Amino acid sequence: MEPICSLHLNTARSWRGGERQTLLLLEGLRREGHAASVVCPPGSPLAKRAHTSGIPVHEIPLRGELDLSSAMKLRRLIRQLKPQILQLHTAHAHSTGLLSRLGLGTRPAVIVQRRVDFSIHRSGTPGLTRLKYQVGVDRYIAISHKISEVLQSDEIDPQRIRVVHSGVPPLPEPTRSAEELRNNWQLGTEAPLLGAIGALTSHKGHRHLIEAMALLRPRDPAAQLVLIGEGEEAQTLDDVAAQQGVADRVHRIGFEEDVSSWLHALDLFIHPSLDEGLGTSILDALGARRTVIASAVGGIPEVIEDGVTGRLVAAADPRQLAEVIDELLDDPAAAADLATAGQQLQEHKFSADAMVRGNIEVHQELLEELQARESIDEDVTR
Repeated sequence: MEPICSLHLNTARSWRGGERQTLLLLEGLRREGHAASVVCPPGSPLAKRAHTSGIPVHEIPLRGELDLSSAMKLRRLIRQLKPQILQLHTAHAHSTGLLSRLGLGTRPAVIVQRRVDFSIHRSGTPGLTRLKYQVGVDRYIAISHKISEVLQSDEIDPQRIRVVHSGVPPLPEPTRSAEELRNNWQLGTEAPLLGAIGALTSHKGHRHLIEAMALLRPRDPAAQLVLIGEGEEAQTLDDVAAQQGVADRVHRIGFEEDVSSWLHALDLFIHPSLDEGLGTSILDALGARRTVIASAVGGIPEVIEDGVTGRLVAAADPRQLAEVIDELLDDPAAAADLATAGQQLQEHKFSADAMVRGNIEVHQELLEELQARESIDEDVTR
């Protein structure tokens, strides 16, 4: 296979699942011998991590959806690097990337990554949103079949959509024991330990998980919950915990690099999202052989089959969530069976290597299609 030159644009200034997937893809492409580089905001977490991984990084401010200055800088970079593929990983990257291509003589093929399971019309600039999704994009890569369905319902041609699930690499070995983490956070040595990992935003549904904590059957010792992540809902969640009378059993850990140690310390991993493209923290939990309870929303049912690889509950339903938590805490053997099946699924279908291979297949397919189109055009003009 001939090496493919691709340029990837990610405008995020935070570090979340989409940025991690962008980095894993870049690392994988370069490992396979392809020339992949990234454009991202100066000093962003992705820029720092990409530098550390030896990936060529081009830092451009990328201030918003219609940042003409950044679009012009990207345009000059495209002319310099001559990438065959321009892959756009965020909504603002989508807009900036299309602006940068206007008037270019030789244009790279454009791929837009879609990671959210809601309509393209829910946010963005009216009019511009419809235009940018209909014009100038050669392929959409959806990270779940659910997202593909949403794109099609928004009148995106299904022939331009490919599904490549997100994937995660094997977790590193834990650097801290469960006993150490429990002691450091005063979680008790015998208390059931529940946990959620993700940004503390309203759509992640942590409020409903805290409400479920108040509905659990009494246990001695009582179950403890750790929330790993940061976000604008932090204070609100503290208030909810106080209102529900469980402030002493809900512990906000904040952002953690050492996710592996925490995952291996948990008895149950809970993902209470109200909407979710797929959920890479679920994949990490499965990789750590943790039993997962998750909302039946978005692409999550493509990973969690209820009663097989984990348990599914209705979103925003604290009572049902509490019932399922109690069931699994009462039956650790059943919980362990779910965890084992989930780990096997993750390793087989949702690995980082599988995600990279899927993207490479889309790159190859697209370039072959464009080459065939160019050959036809040349024959017509002779």
